[in-house]
Amino acid sequence: MNRITTVFIITALLFATAGPLYAQRLPIRQNQSELNRNAGAREIRNSSQASGTITQRQAVNLAKQQFSGNVLRISLIGEGENQRYQIRMESEGKVFTVFVHIATGRVTRGGL
Repeated sequence: MNRITTVFIITALLFATAGPLYAQRLPIRQNQSELNRNAGAREIRNSSQASGTITQRQAVNLAKQQFSGNVLRISLIGEGENQRYQIRMESEGKVFTVFVHIATGRVTRGGL
């Protein structure tokens, strides 16, 4: 057997044994009923944007535009027109709070 044939046989054996291992790691495709079941969550997210309120993701992006750091926690506080996201952030070992108004998107920093 020459060298090219040997390499070909070894490569073929590797693919034959490794193929099933890689196939097990492929993501499972969702069927249409599962996709329809998940559509409700998308509609809720989109309706919050349509109603003129800032989403959590938008609030985090607004906070990160003005303050550098890692987001530790986000929660919705206040009532009525005073509702805002309270975002705890950390930068260089210091923890601080940023508020993002849910209706206007106005970003303010908590007490220093």
